[in-house]
Amino acid sequence: MPVPLLALLALAQTPAAPAVDSNWVRREHSATLAGKALSYTTTAGSMPIRNNQGETEGRIFFTAYRVKESGAKRPVTFVFNGGPGSASLWLHLGFVGPKRVKMEPDGMMPPPPYELVANDESLLPETDLVMIDPVGTGYSRPEKPEYGKKFWGVQEDIRSVGEFIRMYLTEEQRWLSPVFVLGESYGGIRGAGLAEWLNGNGIGLNGLILVSPYLNGNTADFSKANDQPYAFYLPTYSAAAWYHHKLPADLEKKPVGEVVKEVQAWVYDEYLPALTRGDTLSPDKRKAIRQKLQRYTGLSETYLENTNLRIRDNSFYKELRRADHYSVGRLDARFVGLDRLWSDAGPDFDAANSAITPPFVSCMNDYVRGELGFKSDLKYYVLGEGLTDSWNFGSGALDTSESLRNALHQNPYTKLFVAMGYYDFACPLGTVEQSINQMELDPRLKSNIHRGYYPAGHMMYLDTPSRRKLHDDLAGFYREAIAPKAPAGTIRE
Repeated sequence: MPVPLLALLALAQTPAAPAVDSNWVRREHSATLAGKALSYTTTAGSMPIRNNQGETEGRIFFTAYRVKESGAKRPVTFVFNGGPGSASLWLHLGFVGPKRVKMEPDGMMPPPPYELVANDESLLPETDLVMIDPVGTGYSRPEKPEYGKKFWGVQEDIRSVGEFIRMYLTEEQRWLSPVFVLGESYGGIRGAGLAEWLNGNGIGLNGLILVSPYLNGNTADFSKANDQPYAFYLPTYSAAAWYHHKLPADLEKKPVGEVVKEVQAWVYDEYLPALTRGDTLSPDKRKAIRQKLQRYTGLSETYLENTNLRIRDNSFYKELRRADHYSVGRLDARFVGLDRLWSDAGPDFDAANSAITPPFVSCMNDYVRGELGFKSDLKYYVLGEGLTDSWNFGSGALDTSESLRNALHQNPYTKLFVAMGYYDFACPLGTVEQSINQMELDPRLKSNIHRGYYPAGHMMYLDTPSRRKLHDDLAGFYREAIAPKAPAGTIRE
């Protein structure tokens, strides 16, 4: 049948969409990881993100690892970091990829020059991997400067990363593969929102892995009349004080995990109820709370009274070891820094971040151009410098835990793994657990949630023993989630 003239004219006026793989670079590799030989293909390039009219609004840079001859049923995991505004280099070259930045065994910075080494704890033997750099990070850019606002917001970010995943599954013919999402830090906000978005767009999610996640802004907002952060940061204050030998001898003899559990119980049973009483707290009860705070933090009772029994995180970094002329790190409280003055309220810089950034940035810039073969004159944006507009956090408290609950209720096969570091002040484990415990999840689904605890910081995988434990925990998680069973009573049998 002849094509109508109007249809021909419409086709002529509609510009053809550019091929999605026009700049994709594919390379073949082989490696020996944990004593086993592995052959895989890398793909590095940008995926166009289009609106409903087919117009490209931005491009997301990614690096994919696919084990050769793996088949469609092999799982694929989409990986990203947080920020908002952070590229994926941290998880990419710190934990999941076949190469990792060589750090000291405890995660501290080595002397330059830096190097990459084979990563025996890579997740590549368990799953194919796709590292995502959201728009404004890595080499990802909005198509026009004014399009940045289409990506830089909570819901905008979830939609664009979801669109990337949908496009990747289509282009690489992976729709029937088990699908996993792995996010760190603000990647918890993104990952929780994505779990619901993917389900709503017909993509079944086998597993969601959240590493040191941020989920609910209320737990971290140090503001008047919100006592949650003062309460839920306390277990991490205690862990840091334990590590730096500032606690009483009987607590120092216990494993750090036991100390944290003891403090968590006290927070719920006594500390948080006391704070909610405000000025009506009796003098005797106030004294008892102050003494217990001193026991669990190593800070003086005078200091604690002056804080009105409420310790802010930035002050704690400086106060814990002020007498020793050290500040402690935010991303990892095991790290210490040297400040200019010791009379100031807070530290000059985050001792952990300053030790981690140079090795990772140096190695990523070399790796992407060398081993991956992706050439670009663009700057690889690492953390925030690529966002030229403010982030749209929406109204009210930032919280996607409801999206996570919805996703788990809508698809009872989806499994969740949450990894938490004892020395993490960026996303303290007390805030993470409170967010999960307050989701109002159906009791029949609680077995879908797995929790892992590690004696390290925000990026617990920088610490060698913690990285090995995290790998082993996730290997078991993948085995369960690849062939999931729904909890009894959630699916009609």
